[in-house]
Amino acid sequence: MSALLPVFIVTVLIALNALFVAAEFAIVGAPRATIERRAATGHRAARMVSRVLNDPRNQDRYIATAQLGITFATLGLGMYGEHQLAHFLEVRFEEWGVEASFIAAHTLATLLAIAAMTYLHVVLGEMVPKSLALSHAEGTALRVSPPMIWLRTVMYPLVLGLNAIGNGLLSLIGIDRSQGSEEQYYSAEELEFVVQESLEGGMIEQGSGRILRELFDLGSLVAEDVMSPRVQVHGLRLGATTEDVRSLIADYPHTRYPVYGEDLDDILGVAHVRDLAGLLEDGRALDEAIVQEVPFVPSSTSLATAVARMREQRTQFAVVLDEHGGTAGIITPDDVTNEILGRVPETEATGELFRDASGRLHAAGTVRLDELSERLRMQIEHPEAETVSGLVLALLERPPTVGDAVEYDGIELLVAQVDGRGVAQAIVDILPEPRDEDAEETARF
Repeated sequence: MSALLPVFIVTVLIALNALFVAAEFAIVGAPRATIERRAATGHRAARMVSRVLNDPRNQDRYIATAQLGITFATLGLGMYGEHQLAHFLEVRFEEWGVEASFIAAHTLATLLAIAAMTYLHVVLGEMVPKSLALSHAEGTALRVSPPMIWLRTVMYPLVLGLNAIGNGLLSLIGIDRSQGSEEQYYSAEELEFVVQESLEGGMIEQGSGRILRELFDLGSLVAEDVMSPRVQVHGLRLGATTEDVRSLIADYPHTRYPVYGEDLDDILGVAHVRDLAGLLEDGRALDEAIVQEVPFVPSSTSLATAVARMREQRTQFAVVLDEHGGTAGIITPDDVTNEILGRVPETEATGELFRDASGRLHAAGTVRLDELSERLRMQIEHPEAETVSGLVLALLERPPTVGDAVEYDGIELLVAQVDGRGVAQAIVDILPEPRDEDAEETARF
């Protein structure tokens, strides 16, 4: 029994050291959002961890408890464990008949004891619990928190004193631990990086990952990036007859239609299709009674500001103005949704980007150059254009016609359909790389 007691004490000290190491690393790496979600469901251990994570003082005391525990366990292993093991080895040396002086035997036993205790302490007391806590932070934090809270209470006077000294020293360099740190929260850029890592690790599907990336990009977009351009806007003139209204609704079914005076540069507001249906029933011409005011925003306005203006006026419609004060386009919730999800076509042949039976790529005029670049895995940029239609217009320097072809940045755009003065659809071909005739001449010789 006397021989087993030291083994038991050393085992307990190593286990305590492992507990404190695991607790320290787990509380630092515990996923806050997951812990909060489990705490909200009534999980007892999760509520304990949540209280530690949400209060800097509790967090400091928790970590101080772990540090004190590690220190006491390490000192115990060094003072008790090393002494007991060295004594055990000395006795064994005598039993084995090792002929050596007392000093040599004691020194050898001490060195072997230190090596053995260091190995046990580092591997079982440090490395294993640390790796476990880092790879399973949530589960480890939930399991070790109840005993850690109890030990914190037992060692409260020591913990309080150490924290007071530590916080006092931190205050000398301008750090106030009574306040939470902004570094514990994620910025948009950091969240985007987390999404990318989760995507690469297989935790998020490709489609979901793309939508999340688009959401992060919304903050950098302006009204011009998401608007439906003027060439795609179909409105009603104030005073339009029932035949005009019926014809427009039949040709271009929408929920709301802009109402203008002289032309689309003179938009007065928007009319809901429900109110237009009432006009058709009454046989009345379109009048101002059903026209609702809408916000007007410059094309350079951030998307967030444009959406905020729409909310302020309680409308789902905004007019985007160009630099001359004319109508550049309109923004509706559908435009924002399409920016996030991509335009969802009814069939493959009506998509913004699709390949025909022969494999040729078709692009709608509204496709942005960055979308086309991503599809082709090429870098296509133009200082005066952001869409396929804009690129063709910039290169032609005139309204396009069917059959026009332009070349730019290694691609050829063939106009397949036009819409007013813009490109409705173009066929995109990748040009072959030009041959280096000088290199060929050199190769001949």
